[in-house]
Amino acid sequence: MISVIKIFFRLQLVQLRSAMEYRADFWIAAVGAILQQLVSIVFLVTFFGHVSSLGGWTLWQILVLQGLVMAADGLREMFTDGAWQLRADVNSGSFDRVLVRPVPPVVQQFTALASIHGVGNAGLGVVVLIIGLAHSGVQWAWWSVPLLVLTVLCGAILTTAISLLTNMIAFWEPSAQSAFPTLIALMRDFAKFPLDIYGAGIRFVVTVLLPYGLISYFPSRLVLGVGDAPGWWAVTPVIAAAGSSLVASLVWRKGLNRYQGVGN
Repeated sequence: MISVIKIFFRLQLVQLRSAMEYRADFWIAAVGAILQQLVSIVFLVTFFGHVSSLGGWTLWQILVLQGLVMAADGLREMFTDGAWQLRADVNSGSFDRVLVRPVPPVVQQFTALASIHGVGNAGLGVVVLIIGLAHSGVQWAWWSVPLLVLTVLCGAILTTAISLLTNMIAFWEPSAQSAFPTLIALMRDFAKFPLDIYGAGIRFVVTVLLPYGLISYFPSRLVLGVGDAPGWWAVTPVIAAAGSSLVASLVWRKGLNRYQGVGN
């Protein structure tokens, strides 16, 4: 297991280094990702220029939610964005090469691509998170920072598992084009706002079916001290990461057994 982890990081570092060889492209992509995310932040600040709270949450508290989601997704883009290449690889037959190499196929797929956008998203996410926490009047406890770090890491695992799951549609419908993975990925934006403002249907989707809310809303309420938050909510990020990883691994095995290659 340790050797596989080492291989994963070595392969991904190679991808990141190759991407950074072209300095202009690197900075354009990183800055472009930051500007793209800043649009939503500017909208949020403008909105709060007319209201004092949203669902009982202040602007700074919602920025904590935004920062957690952006940082987690940025890490996912940096280290496992190759999952988004799966449909094209299956469609073109390139996935055949993955199956004959002496490295776990999922590791090869994750490291097939390193998105420079992730550097900008992760960096901005951390900045937004810190700004939100600094202005939220947090009563810091010994577990606050470890919980935030754990939340971001589990968030990266969760978004990775969901990205892989949605792109595994290629094993059943081998088309290089599908709006389904993008649609599911956009659902994470619901976790950037307090779940109190949504109806029961949306809350069910983002806490059970696509548990993005478990890596933003619940741990944030604990750290920020918003309302009555039971202590066990601290493990919701772990539940989300472990559950999604288990489902993704089971579906991945079924997908590999189903895959026949382009020659069949």
